[in-house]
Amino acid sequence: MYRTIDVHVDKSSWPGVGKTPSFPPAFTAGTNNFNLNINAMLLMIGYLTTPTSVTGVSLAEFWAWVRYLAAITPHDADLRLTRSYADLDAHQKTILSDDFGMGVPIVWLIKHLPLVEIVDGRYFLQRYGARHGAHQHRTAKRGPNKTPDFVARDRDGNWHILECKGTQSGEAFRNRQINSGVSQKLSIIFPSGHTGQRLVSGLSIGIEDGNSSHLRIIDPVPDDPVTIAESELEFAQDAATRGVMAKLLRSTGFEISAEAVAAPFGKPQAMPPSKRKADKKRVEYIADRDRRAREELLESTSRDHLFNGRYRGREVTFQLPRPIYIRDVAISKVTVRQGINLDALDLLREQPTIEALVDPSRNNWIDMMGTNIISDDEQAATLQIGDIFRSEMILE
Repeated sequence: MYRTIDVHVDKSSWPGVGKTPSFPPAFTAGTNNFNLNINAMLLMIGYLTTPTSVTGVSLAEFWAWVRYLAAITPHDADLRLTRSYADLDAHQKTILSDDFGMGVPIVWLIKHLPLVEIVDGRYFLQRYGARHGAHQHRTAKRGPNKTPDFVARDRDGNWHILECKGTQSGEAFRNRQINSGVSQKLSIIFPSGHTGQRLVSGLSIGIEDGNSSHLRIIDPVPDDPVTIAESELEFAQDAATRGVMAKLLRSTGFEISAEAVAAPFGKPQAMPPSKRKADKKRVEYIADRDRRAREELLESTSRDHLFNGRYRGREVTFQLPRPIYIRDVAISKVTVRQGINLDALDLLREQPTIEALVDPSRNNWIDMMGTNIISDDEQAATLQIGDIFRSEMILE
């Protein structure tokens, strides 16, 4: 299921020749048409909105993004929302706009950059701050010090900062969104030789019988950033690896293990507990959680066996409330499979709670992580992350 969308990359917002970051060779300046696979977009929304570190989220919340299938107009060649979805109440419209505002540009970026790890910006700075020994004030959710939406590392070791916006209020409003104050959110600078892109994307979502969708991508100058030195990259890598692995574990139903990986000392921003009496309960909680994580991972054989038996996770089939049509073929149900490599689960069971920096020489499951690759056709899409994770969505 494909829809076209115009993508405008504003090369004039990049610093220019000889300055960092340079304009990526894989990007094309100006406006170009992109063939967006809707299944891939929905898989990406599901992945990106999976919490890194939280417990007690209901299973239903993980699959909420599947409902967006019904939001896409059935007969337009370009990306548009049906009038019924465009007329939702303001709160629901905002959630949809935020979700599409993440899903569309990240799919586009994965097609253009060899991204390996994509981690929530807030979690990244919390973990980096805890390891670095200093709490970063820029982890506030609101206000001028808000963190970027995502931090990503690519196959070549370059780090990218991503901020995503989405709106149904038209291109003029979208342009004001991405031009006002966004530089304050791109608040991290990586050392020379590891500096990737600092991108702000703004998606204006088209409406049935109205204007079409349009994605704009710029590279603004950051304001008062957190600077990461070469010697501190190991803390950044630790935060990114933990954030991605926790998201993969939670996506596949291993909630306790995800929490142990993401927050080894109880909370993402927590420092190691002391021997003081006040920390006794936290030490006991961490030990008990580690025990339960090992039990959870040991029971992985009871999970769905997916993708030729190499992965464990979950498979869910949804009956659509009403059919959708692809080339006049009625689609009545959707199957989603999400699995994590069985060998990685066995290796993680040896040490779910990793108090030191994660290290491929000790934590061998890290070697299975790799580039995000999206494969798609009219009725299916697959997200593969190295050999460690596979997710697919099939329309039937």
